Amino acid sequence: MNLSQTQLSNFATGAGVIVLLLSQFGIVFPAEKIAYILYSVWCGGWTLYNFYQRYQKGDLTLGGKRK
Repeated sequence: MNLSQTQLSNFATGAGVIVLLLSQFGIVFPAEKIAYILYSVWCGGWTLYNFYQRYQKGDLTLGGKRK
């Protein structure tokens, strides 16, 4: 993976906070699983955002084909 160490620590911190909050409601997940889910959602979200931005420029269709 080509990720910033700072961003990895941010994911780990965010995962820890989520684990603490969930544990208050009796839901127990390992922090590593939460970090993986957060990272997956983050990457997927930015990929969709990039497709949308290119579509907004007008040179590509929403599916990624050139107009």
